[in-house]
Amino acid sequence: MTKALFINGSPRKNGNTAQLLKRAMDGAREAGAEVELVNLYDRSLNFKGCMSCFACKVKGGKKGVCSFKDDLQPILQKAVETDVLVCGSPNYCGYPSAALRAFMERIEFPAVNYSDYSKPVVLKRICSATIYTMNCPNEEVYRQMNYHILMDTSAQQLGAFGPTEILYSYDTYQFPNYDRYDAATFSEAHKAEVRDTQFPLDLEKAYELGKRLVKKIKENLLVE
Repeated sequence: MTKALFINGSPRKNGNTAQLLKRAMDGAREAGAEVELVNLYDRSLNFKGCMSCFACKVKGGKKGVCSFKDDLQPILQKAVETDVLVCGSPNYCGYPSAALRAFMERIEFPAVNYSDYSKPVVLKRICSATIYTMNCPNEEVYRQMNYHILMDTSAQQLGAFGPTEILYSYDTYQFPNYDRYDAATFSEAHKAEVRDTQFPLDLEKAYELGKRLVKKIKENLLVE
C-alpha cells in the first residue's frame, strides 16, 4: 500500500494550511494511498530542532534518519519511510513556522552526506511537496519581500529525497472577525472575496497535488 504522510506546521488544526493539507489528503486517498496527518503543534508533542549531536554522521552509526530521542523521532522515521510527504506552513515573517523549521532541520540534516554532497543519504526515494499559506497578496510581492529566499530554500531541500514542489496560497483570510483586531491595512471585504473565490481554487490545486504525487509513485516515475 502506498503511504502518504502530511505534516501540519500551523498552530491551527482547521485553518488555511490545515484545510489545504486535508484536501491534498483527499486527493492522495482518492489515488489509492493510505494517509496520515500529523499536527506539529499538538500539545502532546515535545520536540526541538536539530541538536547538533552528529549521531547521523558517526562512522558505522545509523544513517538516513535523526536518532535523537524525543516525540518527533518516530514521526521522522515515518517520514523517511513514506512514499509521499507533504508539509504545510503559514508564512511567519518570511519563514516557515518554527515547528516546521524544526521538523525540516531534523529530516534534512541526516540526508546531508559529508563525504559526498552529491549523494544524499536517504533510506528511500520519495515524492514530496510543501504548501505555504500567507497574507502576502501575490507572487510578485512575495518575491519583492524576499520571502522566497528562505521559504523556498527550506522547501526545496526536500529534493534530497526525490522530486519536490511548492504550492502557494496567497492573500488568505486571517481572522474570524476583522473588527476585533488592529489590522487597518487589510480590507475584510477583499479578504472575504479572496476566501470565497480564490481559496476554493487553491483547495482544488491541493487535491490535485496529493493525487498527482501518489500517481507518480504508482506509475514508477520515480527513478534513481
